Amino acid sequence: MKLNVAIAGYGNLGKSLEKQILADDELNLRAVISRRNIANERLVGYKNLQTLAGKVDVVLLALGSYRDLAETAHHFASFHTVDSFDTHGEIENHKNLLNGVKPNKISVCAVGWDPGLLSIARGTFSVAGGKVATFWGEGISQGHSNALRSIKGVLDAVEITLPNAKAQQAMLDGNEVAENLRHTRLCYVACVQEDKQRVEQEIRNLPHYFLGQQVKIVFCSVAEVRERKLCTKHSGQVIGMGKGFCAQTKITLESNTDFTAKIMLAYAKAVPQLEKDGYRGALDPFDIPLKYVANKNLV
Repeated sequence: MKLNVAIAGYGNLGKSLEKQILADDELNLRAVISRRNIANERLVGYKNLQTLAGKVDVVLLALGSYRDLAETAHHFASFHTVDSFDTHGEIENHKNLLNGVKPNKISVCAVGWDPGLLSIARGTFSVAGGKVATFWGEGISQGHSNALRSIKGVLDAVEITLPNAKAQQAMLDGNEVAENLRHTRLCYVACVQEDKQRVEQEIRNLPHYFLGQQVKIVFCSVAEVRERKLCTKHSGQVIGMGKGFCAQTKITLESNTDFTAKIMLAYAKAVPQLEKDGYRGALDPFDIPLKYVANKNLV
């Protein structure tokens, strides 16, 4: 029996989800939910979500972590959901919000490649003690880019995360490097001239994204931002170092959003069994045993 799903949000991640759902014989796409009047035959507006009651098993939330997921949570109070919330320092607050809005539904959250797969790697390496560090890039951060575009006056923007090679080597040599020195946050921002000073200050002071980070801001045209967005590649690695051991996990992606969508769909397929086994509320990657999404023969 096919799992009936809907997608909320129709940006890059929403389109990656749609492509993979339509190619998967185990899934049936019932709706694409959007606040915009998009050209999609499955479009359902937020005001008409009640028409999906009893017809959708899981809603895949392809929405921004900076504001969108929090602001729209109440709309999905009667649905099981899966999201890829990626603000690491706010995951517990996000879970608390979801538990308050829909405590009797399953809300799988923060599942992608990071948070998600690399979260599991960090947790695994920490079991043996020692230091654990994560390096991202080079690649576009969807969450940081969304945060940039949420700033008033920004016409378009994209953030490219650049890892610090010296910091990586220092970790491999057994020396800990402060988190805010591990990357450069390269921001390409399009806005009108009179907004530039204010926009730059807001970027540099944005908690959980740019505050205290190594930030480089390049003001440019909307056309240049769009050109920068064309590269979909990304990567990340976790390094664990301790007495007598060195561990590394690296993920290299041709498409950030395609890979994130694959992981979200794996967790969506697990929701019926999670519900059957009595799970409720907000569940992050540490709350869901791997047996629900991976072949147990891999133990």
